Amino acid sequence: MRSSVIPSNGALEAPAHVVSTVVNAGSRTYVVDEMHTPTQAYLGGIASGPSGKIWFAGYGFAGRSSMTSAMTEFPTPGYSGATSIVEGPDQNLWTTLLPSAIGRMSASGGFTAFPIPSRLGGTKTYPFSITRGPGDALWFVTNASRSEIARIDVTGQLKVYPITPHSRLASLTTGADGALWFTDSGTNKIGRMSGTGTLTEFSVPTPNAGLSGICQGPDGKMWFLEGGASKVGSVTSTGSIHEYDIPTPYSAPGAIVAGSDGALWFTELVGKIDRITIAGSIVELKLPASTAKPLSIAAGSDKNIWFTESQANGMLGRIDLSEVPHSDPVYSAISLSLGKRRPELGVSGKLPLAIAVTNLYHHVIKGNYPNPIFLTTTDPKYGGLSDTTVRSSSALVNVLFKGHYTDAVISASADGGATIKPATVLLSLQPEKKLPSPGYGITRSADGSLWICLANGSIARFVKGLLNVYPATTSFESEGCSMVEGPDGNIWFTDYSNDRIGTITPAGQVTFFPLAHDASPFAIALGSDGALWFTEFFPGRIGRLTTSGQLRTFYAGGSPTYIVSGSDGNLWYQRGSIIYKITTSGKVTRVRAVFEMGGGLWAANQNLWFYSVKFRQLVQMSTTGEILETYGVPFNCIPFSLTGGPENSVWYVDAANDCVARMTLSGNFSVVSTYSLKQNSPLITQIVDGKNGYLWFTETGKGGLGWIDPSKI
Repeated sequence: MRSSVIPSNGALEAPAHVVSTVVNAGSRTYVVDEMHTPTQAYLGGIASGPSGKIWFAGYGFAGRSSMTSAMTEFPTPGYSGATSIVEGPDQNLWTTLLPSAIGRMSASGGFTAFPIPSRLGGTKTYPFSITRGPGDALWFVTNASRSEIARIDVTGQLKVYPITPHSRLASLTTGADGALWFTDSGTNKIGRMSGTGTLTEFSVPTPNAGLSGICQGPDGKMWFLEGGASKVGSVTSTGSIHEYDIPTPYSAPGAIVAGSDGALWFTELVGKIDRITIAGSIVELKLPASTAKPLSIAAGSDKNIWFTESQANGMLGRIDLSEVPHSDPVYSAISLSLGKRRPELGVSGKLPLAIAVTNLYHHVIKGNYPNPIFLTTTDPKYGGLSDTTVRSSSALVNVLFKGHYTDAVISASADGGATIKPATVLLSLQPEKKLPSPGYGITRSADGSLWICLANGSIARFVKGLLNVYPATTSFESEGCSMVEGPDGNIWFTDYSNDRIGTITPAGQVTFFPLAHDASPFAIALGSDGALWFTEFFPGRIGRLTTSGQLRTFYAGGSPTYIVSGSDGNLWYQRGSIIYKITTSGKVTRVRAVFEMGGGLWAANQNLWFYSVKFRQLVQMSTTGEILETYGVPFNCIPFSLTGGPENSVWYVDAANDCVARMTLSGNFSVVSTYSLKQNSPLITQIVDGKNGYLWFTETGKGGLGWIDPSKI
């Protein structure tokens, strides 16, 4: 396809003028930031983009914000408006351009326009509502009056799919099933289209609903807005629809997105942003500006809600999801000085402590702000704070002091008294147990021994404080060794590099069972039939090996990675972003597709667990495939390995922050730091529940074996 390439000139960069205001909504308090863009021009679509930045579409430009108020705008010459925007599979930003083109913009502002040919709809197709969809392509609505959905790949090749006659499409998105979902205000239906163009449609109960935005919810359903009826709806994959009335009539809801708090957020053109839970409870946030007309909405990588306001002065908004109950009476906040490179806690005679009311981006906030303020330190001398009492002449509220080595909470009262108490954090500046080589896979045997795959090809056994090391093979790759105890009392493990399954006796005798060339066994689990089940990555098979050496394989449908034993007696495995079940007789069933699934598949507390990268949530799923609960994880966390723990909790390794985190099944988190990220990274790999109640984990970067005593947390 012919394209016009424009060099990235004419960019405008300037700090935005930010105004932060506290807004009360329901039983919670939020900070709303509003900021003007450099040119203060009309804004349209908004999306989270590369490097944690927010991108927005405007009248003749596309822009980005760095989350700290600095903004840059890049022109889209020749096109009057970029109406919607999304990050593509190539890490570029893709926009719909008026009157008839698709734009591609690099993170540095390099712009390419792909005009839509006249044979596909004429010179004024008015494309809008672009999304990343099936086939790693971009999909968008080409012309509402002609009822078309179009596909463009990263090279600019276009294809158009006709939709039902008399349709007027309003919004398009991709669901967890990998298909396209859209709202059709012309036929009053919710539509689903596969990557090959197969259509399914579901009628909305409310007539003339004026359907507008649609998105995937944290419960796996598709959630949509009824702009003409002031309602929010949800629809299942089978077409079951529920509707919920919005408190404000004639509110003109337009765009909707899933938030990091497990709820959904949507815009009302009457100057409000609303929050709705998956149970249908709605709370409205009135925006501070009297002229505010929120148009588009997105979830940022900072886990906050971002939106554009459809007015001529180019307003970008953000809602801080650090929500707390109302405080009465009104308090100020105590802050610590951040002026030094290594800020001091300020408890040794430097009183009174300085008072400052700011948000996480260091913007001064108007109004009353009872939320915690997060601060950081890199000074190790505060790794073990003792209880200390300080006094200040000002009324105070709680402030969370959060560092790489320790957390502490400043509790305060209106009469000026304050107490600083350390949160429970286990400090680990050196590996608790040095291993002769970095450890990868780890498992526990019935006698309480810990078994670890070492990078040098050895197998280590740790029991009663003693470490025994047995030669096994040449080497293990980073994720190429998985371990489990068999019914024979031996430890069975995968040797990914050498295409074989190994077993080691408690005395250290090693035996191997060779597999086919390039079998690349990745993960292993013990089946309810007493056999060892494992994934063969490159052949796309599931293997079954008895303790006597009988081998059988089953086609897995692709390249399987993780496999676990479910409480229902079946084996469960992951292939890409799809979860499968395989019975002990070898029958394979596809159970669930997870949009942007990451980390792995785990079994704990009688259920299955996985991590949704799309929604940054840990998901608990039953062995019937039902989503039981979702848990939003702390900012920047990437669960990598998970195990059950005492007191109905789960523990996981956080591969992003090199720490271990505990989550109670009520959704509460506590993070146990093991190393400062400023030092050499420990690269924590796997975690296991030990027989003595400790949690044990391998520290690949430091070549250590670490442990945590949950009773001391």
